Amino acid sequence: MFLVSVNALSQQIQQAIAHLYSANEAKAIAHAYLNMTCGVNTLDILMDKAVEEPAHFKDALSQLIAGVPLQYVTGKAYFYDRLFSLNSATLIPRPETEELVSHVLKLMGNEELHLLDIGTGSGCIAISLALEAPNAHVTAWDVAAEAIAKASENASQLGAQVTFSQQDVFAWSTTDSKMWDIIVSNPPYVLDAEKVEMEAHVLNHEPHLALFVPDADPLRFYRVIGEMAQERLKPGGYLCFEINRAFGTQNVSLAEAQGFQNIQIRKDFHGNDRMLIAQRSSH
Repeated sequence: MFLVSVNALSQQIQQAIAHLYSANEAKAIAHAYLNMTCGVNTLDILMDKAVEEPAHFKDALSQLIAGVPLQYVTGKAYFYDRLFSLNSATLIPRPETEELVSHVLKLMGNEELHLLDIGTGSGCIAISLALEAPNAHVTAWDVAAEAIAKASENASQLGAQVTFSQQDVFAWSTTDSKMWDIIVSNPPYVLDAEKVEMEAHVLNHEPHLALFVPDADPLRFYRVIGEMAQERLKPGGYLCFEINRAFGTQNVSLAEAQGFQNIQIRKDFHGNDRMLIAQRSSH
C-alpha cells in the first residue's frame, strides 16, 4: 500500500484551482474532496496524516481545474448532515434549501401528515423531511427521469421511505385527486437575464432545466403550483416555497391573488427574502 501526505494532496489541489477560486474557497474545496474520498477531517490534514492517494485522483484534479464543481466531480454533496449522490440532472443542494427544510419541519411536528415535494431533484428535501419526521408520508415529483432515478437511489441508501413519481407539474390535473397537508417546492427561479452574473462553474455544469425561467414569466412555476395547491391542499394546509430573493413582493401578491392566507416571507442567513409560507383557507 503506497501512502502519501494528505497535506501535500491538499496543497496540490489548492494550487491547481487557485485561478478559479479565492484562497479560502480553494482550501474548502480541497478539504471537502479529501473528506469525501479519504475520510479525513481538517485536523488530519493539519497533522499531515498519511493516506492512500484517492482513486482517479488525477482525473478528478483535471475536472476541478476545468471548473467542474466539486460535487459533480465526486458525485456527492452534503445536505442536512447527510451525504447525497448527484448526477447531471440534479442541482447541487444549497444551505438556503436546508433552511426551507427546517421551516417545513416546524410546521410538521410529529403529526402523521401527507407531504408532496415538487421538483425533487436529488431528493434532498423529501428525503430529509421523511427522515426527520418519520410519521410523515412523503411523495416527491420531478419531470426528469434521471433525477427520479437518483432520488430513489438516495432514499434507498439513506433509509428513507419516499414515494417518487416522474411528473410534470404543468400536467398536475392528470394525476389522481390525492390531497396533501403540505406542498413544498424549490422550483426553477433564476432569470435568463441573470446568467451573465453567474459563476461559470454553475452556468456550465448545473442543469438549466432546474435553474432557469423566462424573463417574461419569472413566476410561472409558482403560479401553477399555487393553482394546484388550491385544489390539492387540505383545508388549512401549507404551501412552502424557496423563492428568488428579488421577487418576494411579487410572490406575496400572487399568493394573495390565489386566495392563500397567513402569507409569510422568511429571510435566509444572508438576510435575503428566500422562503414563502402560505396557508390554504380552512373553510
